[in-house]
Amino acid sequence: MKRTQIFSIFPLALSLIICSGCQSEKAGSQDKAHELDPFLITKQELTLEYSHAPGERRFSFGKTQLSPEEWKKETRVKLAQLLKVREPETREVKEQRSTEYQGVVIRALVMKVSENLTIPAYLLAPADKAPDKSAVMAIHGHGSVEPCIGLRDDYHHFFALELAKDGHLVLAPELRGFSTLRDLAYGIEINRLDYWIGGYSQFTLVTDAFLYGDSVIGQTVTDLLCWEEWLFSHYDAEELDVTGISYGGDLAIIYPAFSHRVRRIFASGSMGSFSVIFERCYNAPAHCIPSILQWMDRSDIAGLSAPRPIVVHFGELDTPSSTNASASYNETVPQSMEELRAIYRAFDAEEAVSLLVSPGSHHEMDIPALLDFLNK
Repeated sequence: MKRTQIFSIFPLALSLIICSGCQSEKAGSQDKAHELDPFLITKQELTLEYSHAPGERRFSFGKTQLSPEEWKKETRVKLAQLLKVREPETREVKEQRSTEYQGVVIRALVMKVSENLTIPAYLLAPADKAPDKSAVMAIHGHGSVEPCIGLRDDYHHFFALELAKDGHLVLAPELRGFSTLRDLAYGIEINRLDYWIGGYSQFTLVTDAFLYGDSVIGQTVTDLLCWEEWLFSHYDAEELDVTGISYGGDLAIIYPAFSHRVRRIFASGSMGSFSVIFERCYNAPAHCIPSILQWMDRSDIAGLSAPRPIVVHFGELDTPSSTNASASYNETVPQSMEELRAIYRAFDAEEAVSLLVSPGSHHEMDIPALLDFLNK
């Protein structure tokens, strides 16, 4: 019997046993309250208003006495330390197959990271001509890469496919923890390093990395740098644009800090402070950079790309509520944007920062706005 079959049967049987016991216990408790119930301390007797004091953000641009260039250099070094970003290396990449879909050629690629890990990506280009617009790194968010390249629509709105239709050469990497990389230990019978929906959702991939002083987001930034290295070694391009949404929006802000080839950035559903993404917005932990708020926030990281043009995009309705698990357009956004503009102002490039809010939209990519920005 395969591992997946064993794991699917065992939890079901266990849950039936547990639930049966729970029902019996619940029935008994309804018949008669326990004599110790009135003795127990209640929530109303406690102070339950815990929150952290604001992080020190020691390398925030407004707190240092460094020149803009010195600040950029030292902050980038600190961010690399926190993420443990490695220098991009030459990794072996093989094309598995290709197909044509809606006028776009899609190539399925596999990169060898190490002897025990390979990761996929999809390269998209117009079928009827050579790409005549910029190369683009298209980074998906929580969910999967498939809705970026043309399968089932969701908040990504096929943005990698639409970019290729528009004449761009598009690389859409699959990120650790999602799609076929949902469980990085899938090939080991008893181990499990999963992350997202459809697995056990205990975020073992993230927590396991913390045990070794690493982070999934740092490993993923390194993957993106290696994909970029491969792209430029195989295709005639001198620079590329970057776009992503949600977790991909974070990566579209972070990864360019370590790339000299990135020209423009379109980051959707990101940019508010890290301080609220768990306690207020209930995000899953792929975003987590250990100790980040002791040193800097998202606005400082985005500022490392100055003076490159950047669009920060939100859906007007992507706000905090009991039913919105992204809530990226939250109350921290205005201050973050002011901080980002101050950094760009120091580089004489304040006009290169744009805030775009799509009316009536939720947490979703705005395809016309993305295409308009990249075509300017």
